[in-house]
Amino acid sequence: MSNPETATPLGNLGPWQDWVRQQLIFTEAVRGGPLVWCAGDTHLFGDPLGPIRHAHDDAAEYYFVLSGACMVEVGGEERVAAAGDLVYIPANAPHNLLHEVGGEDAWVYVLVSPNIAHNKWRTADYLPGSESLRMTVTRPLEGDRSSSANPFPAELVEVERGTPRSSVSRTSEVVYLVVAGRCHVRVDRLAGNLGAGDQVHVLRDLNHEISSLTDTAALLRFECAFVPFAGVPLGPEGAQTQY
Repeated sequence: MSNPETATPLGNLGPWQDWVRQQLIFTEAVRGGPLVWCAGDTHLFGDPLGPIRHAHDDAAEYYFVLSGACMVEVGGEERVAAAGDLVYIPANAPHNLLHEVGGEDAWVYVLVSPNIAHNKWRTADYLPGSESLRMTVTRPLEGDRSSSANPFPAELVEVERGTPRSSVSRTSEVVYLVVAGRCHVRVDRLAGNLGAGDQVHVLRDLNHEISSLTDTAALLRFECAFVPFAGVPLGPEGAQTQY
């Protein structure tokens, strides 16, 4: 029987081995994807670093717990993150995901933005003042919208059957994680059906549309901003070239 404090609010997600087969995202704007800490194991499956305490210079991070629970440490503060919790880790904050809690597999969706590929993390010599930074934990499925005000914004998007949602981002890449119901997603000329736990990554300037296949579908939307060619000298026409 599932522990009510760690059981998933998303319903049946299927085997974790299928969930972690989703492609990890890796662009200038964002990196991340699904990770699992199996009960009784010593590390996150699919994580090349952990559990080693580290920080991301100038990049923030989210943990969203889909199922189970895990112990998270940020700036020396430890908290249990349970299913439905969205943990925001500010840029530069030393942090770690220490272990699962409750003897059940912990399914954790992780995103870091921006993705500074030449400086993914530091494991020592943390920046001055960074140990005073703290995590914030919200419950977006229960109506808490405060994560939309973070420098790396996240919000819950709800789509009703028969009322598709169309959008395009001119400043950010967007990552959606389905957290309730099923939906049909079209990104430019590609389309497919998604269920709880599935992700879709949308590049800048691509029109995309989400249609619910159930009465209501809910998705976490992460807005991953970046500046193309930041810090790179451009030619005389560079100011007119986005990419």
